[in-house]
Amino acid sequence: MAIRLSPSDRFGPARPQEAGLLTRLKRKAVSILVLFGLLPAALLALIWAGVYIVTGDSPLDLLEEFSNQALIDQPMPPRPGGELAGNSLLQPPAPEHPSAPEHQNDADVKMEKAPDTPPAEIAPAQAPKPEEEAKHEPAAPAAPAEPAVKGPALAEPTPAPPIQEPLVPPGGDPLAAPTFAKLPTRQDLKPLTAPYPLPELLKNSPNGPLPITAAGKEPREAYARPFSGDAASPRIALVVVGLGLSKEATEAAILKLPPEVTLSFSPYAANLDGWVKRARATGHEVMLDLPLEPPNYPMRDSGALSILASHTPLDVVSHLETVMGRMTGYVGLAGSLRSPVTTSPQWPVLLRAIKNHGLLYLGDGLGGVSQADAPANASVTLVPDEQPFRAAIDVRLSRLLSAAQRDQAAVAYVSPLPVTLERLQTWIDGLPQRGVILAPASSVVRPLPGQSAALPPSSLEHSKHE
Repeated sequence: MAIRLSPSDRFGPARPQEAGLLTRLKRKAVSILVLFGLLPAALLALIWAGVYIVTGDSPLDLLEEFSNQALIDQPMPPRPGGELAGNSLLQPPAPEHPSAPEHQNDADVKMEKAPDTPPAEIAPAQAPKPEEEAKHEPAAPAAPAEPAVKGPALAEPTPAPPIQEPLVPPGGDPLAAPTFAKLPTRQDLKPLTAPYPLPELLKNSPNGPLPITAAGKEPREAYARPFSGDAASPRIALVVVGLGLSKEATEAAILKLPPEVTLSFSPYAANLDGWVKRARATGHEVMLDLPLEPPNYPMRDSGALSILASHTPLDVVSHLETVMGRMTGYVGLAGSLRSPVTTSPQWPVLLRAIKNHGLLYLGDGLGGVSQADAPANASVTLVPDEQPFRAAIDVRLSRLLSAAQRDQAAVAYVSPLPVTLERLQTWIDGLPQRGVILAPASSVVRPLPGQSAALPPSSLEHSKHE
């Protein structure tokens, strides 16, 4: 006998009817979402929390510290030239000869550039007459009208002493291009003992912690490297600008330059507080780059943080505070050179704001500024590696030495290039024999009114390639 069962014969509640196709697809989609979406997200959150609990930093902070990727890319040389950055050491740019006649052929030009013939051996008949020079010399553009200043103004700095520039070898530098790895590491690096950052010298703002003056202290003095040299000896301050954009270059500047060299970091660099900690741990005084509108703007832009000549006073202060909030523990700002901002009506506003924050300022355009607006400052004498090859750097370093011996103080901007660090290491070792002291930037600035007598500032040398 056949036995037939029906749902009514089962014990317990009746089983619902089989779901439709659409319902089954929805259930599978939910299972896939949980398996491949929510579970990995929960696992990633657990790993993230574990890394933060163990190291104190998020995985993004650790990745940023190890990769040290800059927010923007900027060329490392202080001024761009017609040559490519990659072959500037092998084929440096040839000097211009404005007095050469137009019908002169290439062979004659090469004879003029030959390094075997010193300039002193050129016959007097070949030199152009003063009247002829005056005919071919272009008329100088009219100087912009400067706003009236209140109170005594800073004296105009004197130019650097002239020294004959070397002729560029036609075949380039005969020596091999240096590398950071071949440069020796300093063994006399000791940390700065002064604490930083001081909470009483910081003010919270939407742009980050800003330096302030409080309880008779200023950041330019609290974070400065102590100077123990002879006060009567001439001083030279070297400031390496543009640091933080390249990890290898920044580490080389920190570990392979004397602690008296001041290091200035770009506000566009990543992990700035970490770099400041490493720099101060090796005895270096720290500054912060202040990007100003370049002379060839807008063909070359110095970034979103740059202060422009067209900015209003409110924009100037806003950009300045954004830059200052990028890091802490620095003594002042290193401004861009040859900027039209220095001739704009907002220039005194910018300097006054820097002064109110207790910072020092390095740059140009300081002549004629009212002392009531000017912070503690020093004018940059020259940039030794504007043409980054050995012969030109050595000559400009000789000019820097002459300026320091004449004015008792000189300041130079340098870039973190292998050839620059190589020439600086050799040149710095010979300074004691010439009676000149390498000093941090805070020891060569012009003090504020009512303080001790200032060292005479040097001036920025305007390059003939400008």
